Amino acid sequence: MPASLSATEIIWLLSWLAALFTVPSVLLQRAGRPIAALSWLLALFALPGLAVGAWWLFGRVHLRRKKRQRRRASQESTASLLVAQQRLSVPAKPLAPAPGPVSRAVTLPPALNDAVFPPSQGNRVSLLQDTPAVHHAWRGLVEDARHHLHLLFYLWRDDQTGRDLLNRLVAKARSGVEVRVLYDAVGSWRLPRYFFEPLTAAGGKAVAFLPFKLFSSTPTLNFRNHRKLLIADGVRAYTGGVNVGDEYLDWQDIGVFIEGAGVNQLQEVFVDDWFFAAKEELAAPDYFCDPGTVVTGGGGALCEIVASGPDQAFNATREMLFLAITQCRKRLWISTPYFVPDGALLLALRTAVYRGVDVRLFVPRESDVPLVQGASRVFYFELLEAGIKVFEFAGMLHAKAVLLDDEDVLIGSANLDTRSFRLNFELNTFVTDPVLAGGLAGLFERLRARSRPVAPSELLHAAPLSRLKDAIVHLLAPLL
Repeated sequence: MPASLSATEIIWLLSWLAALFTVPSVLLQRAGRPIAALSWLLALFALPGLAVGAWWLFGRVHLRRKKRQRRRASQESTASLLVAQQRLSVPAKPLAPAPGPVSRAVTLPPALNDAVFPPSQGNRVSLLQDTPAVHHAWRGLVEDARHHLHLLFYLWRDDQTGRDLLNRLVAKARSGVEVRVLYDAVGSWRLPRYFFEPLTAAGGKAVAFLPFKLFSSTPTLNFRNHRKLLIADGVRAYTGGVNVGDEYLDWQDIGVFIEGAGVNQLQEVFVDDWFFAAKEELAAPDYFCDPGTVVTGGGGALCEIVASGPDQAFNATREMLFLAITQCRKRLWISTPYFVPDGALLLALRTAVYRGVDVRLFVPRESDVPLVQGASRVFYFELLEAGIKVFEFAGMLHAKAVLLDDEDVLIGSANLDTRSFRLNFELNTFVTDPVLAGGLAGLFERLRARSRPVAPSELLHAAPLSRLKDAIVHLLAPLL
């Protein structure tokens, strides 16, 4: 008679059985990504209890049902948007747009047409070079609003910054301005439930994007809205990387202030997200500007809005960034807080150097996510060997920006990692404007003055324990 199993042995056996039954889900969800699939399989059988829980909580990409829901919401909202646009003197999506930074001599597949807006002309775009400048722009947008304010943020804190912006919104709502706030439920998980009650009591609206349900059959931890957007009256807007929280005052971050037809496209993104989350239709002319009259004195910037997400067959951010890199000829300067590239992005960066492009990568020396920083450092040696210059900024660098040649700029919410390329909803703006590009080039030079270049010898002679730690974390790169 075999001895009865102990409680520990029973738990271990059940964990292994759970890991075994999880294997088909991993293989199906990671089809086409063998390295990621193998990483998860190794984790499942090395640490079955921990890995099984991690997979079913956030490892799966629960997108099929959500994709159908979002596509249906997008189709319904797009139909109403077309009616609204027909009432404007100039369509929000012109039939014959000028060539933009990522649409030169390329033909996009239908799967990307709804995510990559045609370039809009006549915009005025200003670079907001730090968080105080971004906060100043927020206050101006809120103060000047007369009809509506639409806000979309991944993270909103209950701190001085968060409460100050909330109080300003409450005052505008009381004055009769329509105020709508969409915040990500997971990114803003620390926010008290009662936080937005003063706004709703004043007539405003606040909605969480996909609240996380622990015991749901389809957890939504991965399906996050990482966009940052503030629109006033449909004529002026902020977008970039700064969220609503005090910590951004200590970080180096940036954004852009836009006036012109590009705001209509940003409004379309908000209208789509709001309809999906709040089930309220906003596709009406009152929420869109007449691009022919909004910018007086003429704006010379050309904008291309890219709205990507996990509901797309091809991730628009990843595809458009890859296109932009392959078209670069002189200069490619990149700032990103989290650098966990896939093989295609690494190849694009290396081959840019082979074409004679000056490629520079700026990353933080002091990251708020040490795990990702460790995974990033393993890629540095390959980059340096190819001739790419890597600079570590003295502090937390949260700016997500790309400078392409002499007049093209990309600023937005996306990081250069798997989460932004596959899991999050992101919002990025390509701008063709030599003045804006010059301003960003100046900012990069100031970043360089506060950064130290990474040398191959530094990586080779790093402490063995540090190198081993980074190498172990690097194994998680396909899972990040």
